[in-house]
Amino acid sequence: RNYHGHLSGVYCAALHPTLDLLVTGGRDSTVRVWDVRTCAPVHVLGGHQNTVCAVSTQAAEPQIISGAHDSTVRLWDLAAGKSRATLTNHKKSVRALAIHPKEYSFVSASPDNIKKWKCPDGEFMQNLSGHNTIIQAMAVNEDGVLVSGGDN
Repeated sequence: RNYHGHLSGVYCAALHPTLDLLVTGGRDSTVRVWDVRTCAPVHVLGGHQNTVCAVSTQAAEPQIISGAHDSTVRLWDLAAGKSRATLTNHKKSVRALAIHPKEYSFVSASPDNIKKWKCPDGEFMQNLSGHNTIIQAMAVNEDGVLVSGGDN
């Protein structure tokens, strides 16, 4: 299937865990939501000022989380199709996100550090250090084990 709409390259994608939705982010600074069955666009979420590098979705609440080169994390209300919060705590590009499967929290990563947040409004919880590089990928399992991979 083909989905047409981004004005430039697509850098990330995520399937919603319970709804037939695909979420993509790209160099055009938008997050796009697609109906998987029809390939039709559902929402175009604008607000980032630079390339969207990471998107995640969660089943607990209809929410999308995105991270971008503009150093922000945005929390989107999926039902309303609008921004719920903009988190500006990172000082460099946010390239990776991971949602905890049980804890109702998520992490975001940039070269300055990994930050842990509470859903659904993005209340800051703590900084996690250890990398001194660009973090490109993260994952969290049900036991709360966080793995991250970077350029070093």
